[in-house]
Amino acid sequence: MPYFFEFLLTNWFLVLPLIVAITLFFYTENSRKATKLDSQEVIFQLNNKNALLIDLRNEKEFSRGKISQAIYTGPNIENCKKEINKISDRPVILFCQNGLKSDEFSKELKKSEIDVYILKGGINSWIADGLPLLD
Repeated sequence: MPYFFEFLLTNWFLVLPLIVAITLFFYTENSRKATKLDSQEVIFQLNNKNALLIDLRNEKEFSRGKISQAIYTGPNIENCKKEINKISDRPVILFCQNGLKSDEFSKELKKSEIDVYILKGGINSWIADGLPLLD
């Protein structure tokens, strides 16, 4: 172990850039992730912040029920971007069946500098919390 510290001290010019690179990597990865909201936080955003709720599920999943204020775009990033571009200064919340597609789309939207939120656990968590769906 003492040789490890000696190596670090004598090769600081190699270790310091490595530490900076690792820190920047984790910082940028973390900044690309959307904030995940539970069902109650989504309801708060819908009622108090006039949030835009976007449904990313496929047609088969969508036919099983929808959240009343949700706009259905399907699993298409371009349709999603079109809906988001229609609004301004409103929070955007994405959801899918289990949260995986939402996470994927949020990373793409973050590249376009759109601030998005995700319904944690997707519509499955909405249903598990006993919240209503429309037919």
